[in-house]
Amino acid sequence: MDYLDECNEKMDKSLEALKESLGTLRAGRVSAGLLDKVTANVYGSVSPIKYSANVSVLSPTDLSVKPYDPGTIRDILAGINKADLGCTVTQNGNAIVLKFPAPSEDRRKDLEKQAKKYAEEAKVAVRNVRRDVNTKVKKDDALSEDMKKGYDADVQKATDKHIADIDKLLADKIKDIETI
Repeated sequence: MDYLDECNEKMDKSLEALKESLGTLRAGRVSAGLLDKVTANVYGSVSPIKYSANVSVLSPTDLSVKPYDPGTIRDILAGINKADLGCTVTQNGNAIVLKFPAPSEDRRKDLEKQAKKYAEEAKVAVRNVRRDVNTKVKKDDALSEDMKKGYDADVQKATDKHIADIDKLLADKIKDIETI
């Protein structure tokens, strides 16, 4: 595998991890991704709720969790309550309804800080990939000095592109958080 391909692949993974992390932050409206990291003890094993129930958006502030097996509704309810999502949880027949309040101004600021933290972690990951690839290139005796400098420049371009993508994702998320 080429050094540049390896670099882009690892940087893309960092970008995907950032998208996943930002998806768990609730902005003005709810998404099914809010429950991605919530687990429940179903059938004797702990697993994410999305594997044992259908999660759907009812309205901008409401989520519905419908277990595939109605007998597991108590276990899923316990997992949701344990996650402390800051919402009102009610059981409606064979479904669980989660009502999320609109975030306060302080909560929005906290969400922005969290989003910035996730973005900074992604930038650090991208820079670490750059450092690792540059180290590998420098240690490769099969490459000429010109090729090494060329790789360094290409890796820097890839780094700049991924950092710009991270900044764009962050700006979009902050705009989403600020929108009521």
